[in-house]
Order: sequence, then structure tokens, then C-alpha cells
Amino acid sequence: RLGNFIGKGGSRLMLQCDVIKVIEEFAPLDTQMSYDHCGLKTGNTNKELTGILICLDLSPEIIAEAVGKNCNLIIEHHPSVWSAWTMIDTKYPKVNALIDATNRGITVYSAHTNIDFAKDGLNDYFAKQIGLNNVKICEEGRIGTLAKETDLFEYADFIGKTIGEKNVKVISGDKKTVKKVACINGAGGGDEETLIRFATETDVFVTSEVKYNVARLSKDLGYAIIEVGHFTSEKGFMSLISGLLKSKIPGVRVFETECAQNPYE
Repeated sequence: RLGNFIGKGGSRLMLQCDVIKVIEEFAPLDTQMSYDHCGLKTGNTNKELTGILICLDLSPEIIAEAVGKNCNLIIEHHPSVWSAWTMIDTKYPKVNALIDATNRGITVYSAHTNIDFAKDGLNDYFAKQIGLNNVKICEEGRIGTLAKETDLFEYADFIGKTIGEKNVKVISGDKKTVKKVACINGAGGGDEETLIRFATETDVFVTSEVKYNVARLSKDLGYAIIEVGHFTSEKGFMSLISGLLKSKIPGVRVFETECAQNPYE
């Protein structure tokens, strides 16, 4: 026995559902976006917990790592089951990973936009990474200030080094320096109305997956965007969830994956 215990004085063995309860108290499922698919993907959460592996994306390599670390609960960020399946098509590695997890008795659970939007969740984690202070919630994102007025391109370089992004893109605006910053982790660059709202309040918007029409609008408005990769803006998920679980369940066996891979590298 690995001895994951919970309750007063470690009175009973820990179940997978005990871990999920901690996550859902921090980020309730009903706070996810309407299009999202957070929650259980496969498995039985009433089983005794052996260990937890945290990842961004499920893959066959993640399953092998979970087996090697004796973890029977995987917490993923991006849901491995997104829409209703009409077939089990094994040409997709993710489908094979889910089948393998099911056969091995490994539970897969997704915490996605509920974690993004939670207080002290992934948006807040990202905001701290990129140097923001006095952070406030602004619908799907966050707004904060830098410690001092900073050259736009120097700030972009700082972000790239801080989050490990090799391909930072900058749409320069009318302002050469920035202080007030908006940010959304992940695919936050797809909505024109969001951009217009941020442009009225801040000097620059930091996000990923900026669509062409949004980039064009930004240029026309004279408003700056710093675009980073989806992966690098969200890889903090693993540290965030690991820290949450360790603080709420002392002694729990929890691992951040060693197989996380930026698809652009």
C-alpha cells in the first residue's frame, strides 16, 4: 500500500473522488464555458487512489508515465473527449490513450475553463507570470499593471523568457511603452469585442491564438497585442493543480508530467 489517507488523523484511505472534490470546490464545474466538456472522461472515481499525474494533453505517453509512477488518476487540462463520439476511431492517438486508460483502470478527469476562470486559477497564475500587479477580473480575462512603464518590445522579451516561449509575436500599437495589461491564457485572441473592451482600458493584450481579423482590428485601433503560444500560456496548469492538491491533501502522491510537449517545438 502506498498510504494515501484522508480524514481526521488519516482515518480512511483516499478515493479518487476526494481529489476531484478538492478541484471542484476550487473551480466548480458549473463555472465552465457553455461549450466546454470538463469532468470525468473515463474511469470510476470511487476507487482507492494510488497517485495523481497532471498533464495538459492526454497521449499514449502520458498513460505509460502514469503506469510507471503507479498513478491511477490523471488530471488533464484540455478535455480528451470533446464531443459525442459515434465511433471509436483508433487512428487517433488520443482515442487509443483513452482505451488504454480504461483497460488499465486509470481514471481521466478534465479541468479546463473552470480552472481558467477560477479565483487564483490559471488566468491569475498567467497574470503573475507576466509580471502583473493589482490584478482584477475582467470577464474571461484579467487586467493588471506592471511595476513601471516598460518598452513594448522589452516587455515581450521578458514574457518570452519568463514562460519559455521562443516565438513571441508583437502587433505594435500607437504607444511605445506599456503599463496597464490585459491577459487571457490559452486561445483568447479570437473575439473582436473582447479586444475592443481591453483596448479602452489597457495598453496591451497578452494572449495566444490571435485570429487575423482580431490582429487587423488591433492594428487599425493602434492597440498592441503580444501573442504567445497556447502551450506556454497554459503549462502553468500543472504547477497550479499540483500546488492546490498538496496544500489541501498533505502527503498525497502527485506528479507533474515529464512528457509535456509543445507541439510547435
